[in-house]
Amino acid sequence: MTLLTVHLWVGVAVVLLALAAVWQRTGRRIALYAATLQILIGIVLVAERFNAPWYHYALALAGWAGYMVANAMTRRGAAQRTVLTVTAIASILILAAFAIGQAAVRAGGTA
Repeated sequence: MTLLTVHLWVGVAVVLLALAAVWQRTGRRIALYAATLQILIGIVLVAERFNAPWYHYALALAGWAGYMVANAMTRRGAAQRTVLTVTAIASILILAAFAIGQAAVRAGGTA
């Protein structure tokens, strides 16, 4: 199994978490850990000369940061509606990053 394949499957897990689990605090935390692992694998892939469009990285990092912000807001007692809005935006960013990554793989993605 190649590292790119591992990146794909962890990405699938992150997407499933983004769709189903992030609406509760524990699920959001698990999604954050999975997204962190995904980003670390992505950094290794970039170091190995696999490239995706810059906005794939930007969207992934923004979605990851959104989950971090939502978790911090929950800890600080922010309104649930606000936390869920931030979570929804972060999930949309994660889903867009996944779609762009899939397109990059189909296009060859190597430098």
